[in-house]
This record gives sequence, structure tokens and C-alpha cells, in this order.
Amino acid sequence: MKKLLSITIVAALVVLSACEKKDLLDVKPNTDLNAATTFNDSARTIQFLIGTYSDIAFSFGYRRYTYASNISAGTAEGCDEAVHRLSGATQPFVFLFNGTMNAAQTQPYEYMWWRPWTNIRRANVFLANVENSPLSPGLKTQVKAEARFLRAWYYSILLKNFAGIPLIGDRVFDASDQIDMPRNTYEECVDYITGEMDAIANDLPLEHDALNYGRITRGACLALKARVLLYAASPLFNGGSVAENEELKKITAYPAFDQQRWKKAADAAKAVIDLNHYALYEDNTTAPGYGFSRVFLLRKNTEYILPGMQTPNKTMEGFALPRSRTNGTTQTAPSQNLAEAFGMKNGKPITDPTSGYNPNNPFVDRDPRFNYTFIYNGTLWYSSGTGNKAPLYTYDGAPNDGYRTVAWSTGYWWRKMMDDNTAGNAGPNTERCLPLIRFAEILLNYAEASNEMDNTAEAYEQLKLIRKRAGIIPGADGLYGLKPNMTKAEMRTVLQNERMVELAYEDHRYWDVRRWKIAHETQNVTMKAMKVTRVNATTYTYEVVPINVNAQHVFKDANYLFPIMQTELGKNKNLVQNPGY
Repeated sequence: MKKLLSITIVAALVVLSACEKKDLLDVKPNTDLNAATTFNDSARTIQFLIGTYSDIAFSFGYRRYTYASNISAGTAEGCDEAVHRLSGATQPFVFLFNGTMNAAQTQPYEYMWWRPWTNIRRANVFLANVENSPLSPGLKTQVKAEARFLRAWYYSILLKNFAGIPLIGDRVFDASDQIDMPRNTYEECVDYITGEMDAIANDLPLEHDALNYGRITRGACLALKARVLLYAASPLFNGGSVAENEELKKITAYPAFDQQRWKKAADAAKAVIDLNHYALYEDNTTAPGYGFSRVFLLRKNTEYILPGMQTPNKTMEGFALPRSRTNGTTQTAPSQNLAEAFGMKNGKPITDPTSGYNPNNPFVDRDPRFNYTFIYNGTLWYSSGTGNKAPLYTYDGAPNDGYRTVAWSTGYWWRKMMDDNTAGNAGPNTERCLPLIRFAEILLNYAEASNEMDNTAEAYEQLKLIRKRAGIIPGADGLYGLKPNMTKAEMRTVLQNERMVELAYEDHRYWDVRRWKIAHETQNVTMKAMKVTRVNATTYTYEVVPINVNAQHVFKDANYLFPIMQTELGKNKNLVQNPGY
């Protein structure tokens, strides 16, 4: 036991030397540490806790498979949002979209299993030893609450990926222990995570000082609770399991539907709003929707509730910008499927004949968020060649960045969360931190849960806030393009689309279509590209075409959840496999 604990402590401190928050984490690993030497020292005690923070964003977006395969890819490339340059059958994200997921080939999900468990153990080691530290009583209370949040955060990742998992409480297992705990029910897991948030919220501050920015706050507790309860109320988990076995139904969902779960989700989201501490970051003066663009590039802002902290960086510019703007290899590109979800600046969908959408000039007068999510033909971007912004062309045959310069081209490149005043191959770093939970999500959560409780009027109010910040024109009726007097079903469809737009590339879409149980409709699709053809220097034509690689996505019932690895089932005979595997 002592040997395993020492390894855990040293590993946690080694991680610290590479962590992002240098003011807190700039330490050298000490390989001569054990529980006594770590927790008898206040600085090392805090350092151990920060080690548990180091993986908090490990599953976010493009970081999901950086750990497993050293590639920048995630759930966006595994659903209808995006495509990736790699298309081989054994690539982890390919399993996500082609219906071949299984319990033996574990690349798509093994890190989603063992990395949370590693950090749950770290949190339990900390909680078992922190009382022996020389920290003040008040600080002990706070850091114990932080550790309990982090433990619940990692449990929530497991729950989202696999449904019910074993709840181990405060136990710290030795390498020689026989771990034979069964999976807890979905309900027990939800109750545990939300109960932990209720227990610790008041032990945490609403805001930390500048030195400690990025550490867990009361708002983060309430926001995680709101997210977990929204998922719990959703069709897949609210009595909608695809399992046929009664025991497995309880592990993968609530066994029966309960409308009141939507009320719990609405109340939890409203509790975050009622803190009156967060607000959408809005700037429609610089340009319509400019605040939507800048919020991701401000290290500290009014909207981030749980940030994934990073040092100044150009990480995304290095892998997501096209060839002319990076020295690296472009990894990913957004799809035409995603582009079609974005409406017009008047708030109307492009399918509405009165919207003003022109398929012969498809980038004009779009929802301002379109311009801050996609690079498209003619987008201005910082160029190392000119030292200022220059057009970036995506037409068929354009040098470096055009359609078919790579086989998987979509006619778009990502812009979201990036700064057009810099590039991967030139220019300054950004202050980008990752939006693990932001206030816009909470407003959309509240709108969705309110609508399901027949309070469609409240859903309208939240959507108007989101669209106002987006720079959409309010219109004479002040509805920002929303159809008046929508039914619950109509509002549900609008909200699902709004999440696809507002939260694009933020690790939501893949999970949303599953919890809504609409993945059979949205993911059994042909992935599309926008082929732009240059006629002359000022004239282009536009054609929507299938992408050239892995155009057809396949979804099966089993794909609502990931399988439990076969190796884990072999080690613990009390684990049961998810349905369909």
C-alpha cells in the first residue's frame, strides 16, 4: 500500500511540472516523497491537489485523443460536426461514427475509463491525508471541497460515457486488493454526484483571487449539478434505456420516466443564474457577435464558470488552421452539415423562404456566429507573408487551403476559439482557456428544461439573451427571428438547433443527440462539403457535395453508450456489459 501511495504522490507531482497554471504549479518533481513527507508540508499538500486538477480538461474536444493517439481529435470528428484528416478504420474517432464500436478494440474509450479512475483515486488519497497537513482549518475545508468536486467531475465523465459505474466512496485501493464491486445504478450515480455538489457548494467561494483563478468555485458546483440533472431528465436516461435486461436498464438509465426530473434540471440551472455572478460576454459594438468570438480568448471573463486553464498558447492555431497559416499538419475541418444549422442574421433558418438565404452566395448575411465558427472562401486571417490579414481561399484548386488540396476537405476550416490576429506559423500567443462549462450552456439548459415543463415562455427569454449576444437582429417583434407562439415540440427543435450552433466544437453535440435519443436521425447521415468553384477573380459558384472520405456515418442502438473494456470485465466478474456489446 505504501509503495502504491508513493507512486501516486510522485506521479501527481511530476504532472505538476508540465501543468498550465505556472503561478500555482511551477514546481519540480520530488521522487523521495510519501504520504508523510507530502502531507506534512503545506505547499506539497496543495501541489498534490493541483495534480488532480491537471486532467480536468483531458476529455474536452480536440484533447480527447491527444492522450491516446497524439492526434488532435475528439467527439466533433465522431459526429456530424467535423471530419479528420485520418480516416483509417482503427482511428479512435472513426469507431465513433461508423458503427464498429466493440469491447475489444478500446482506442475510442479506454482513456475515458482509466483516466477518471486515476484521478478519483488521487482525490481519495488527498482526502484521506489532508487532515494531517499543517493547512489552516478554513483552508482545509476549502481544499477538501475542491477535491470532492474534482472527484465528482471525473465520475460525471464516466457516467456520460458509460452510464452507471461503481461508486467507491472514500476508499483507496491497494494494487493487491481484489476489486469486485458491481456497477451502481444510474440513479445512485446521479444522486451521488448531485449530493456531493449540495454538500460542498457553500464551502467554496464564488470567485478566487487572481493567483488562484481557475480553481473550483461555488458556481462550478451548481453548474455541474445542473448539467448532470439535465442529462438525467433527457429521453435516453429518463426511462429510455435501450437495454432489455431489467438489471441493465437500472444501470444505464432510470427504469421509468418521471416528468419531475425536468423540474429538477430547471431548478438547478436557475440556481446558477440566481447567483447573479455570471453573464454572457457581449460586444456588438466592435462588430455584431464579436463578444461570442472573444469570450474564448479572454483568460478571465464573465461567462466562464469552469475554465480549463492554459498558459498563453497557439495550440489550436497549430492543428486547426489550414496549411498557409500553420507549420503543423492540419487535423480537422468543420462539415457542411454543421454549417447548415446556422441561420441568417435576422435569426431565421436558411430553409425559411423569407430568410434571405441565397445558395448562390451562401456566406452573406449569416448569423454572426457563422463568421466566428468557420473560415470560408475569402475569410481574412493573419498571414506570416504579409504581416497583416490577407484573404484565405478555399475554392477548388486554391493553393494550400482550397477544396481537394487534401482528400478530406470540406470547403471550410475551423475559426471558433481562435484569433484571426495570429497564426500557427507567426504572430503572438493567445490567452485562450477552454470552456468546460460556460454561462451560455446554463441558459440553454434552463431553456430546455423549462420548455419540457411546459414553460415555453421562459425558453423564449433565454434564447433571446443568447441571440442578442450573438449579434442577431432583434426584429420589430423583438424575437430575434424566433417564430412566435411556438408549441413545446417546435421549441424543442429550435433549442436543439441552437445548442448545435452556440456550442459547436465544445464537446456537446455528440452527447446531445444521444441523450435526446435522436442519433438515429442525425448521425445516420451523409457528411457534406461545400465545393466552391472559381469562375474568375470576383465570381464563384457553390455546390454542396458529399465529402470524399468516409462520407456515410452509421449509428446503432449500442452506440448510445461506450462498452466496458473486455479486460475490465475479465478482472471484475461483477461488472456487466452495456447493451449491444
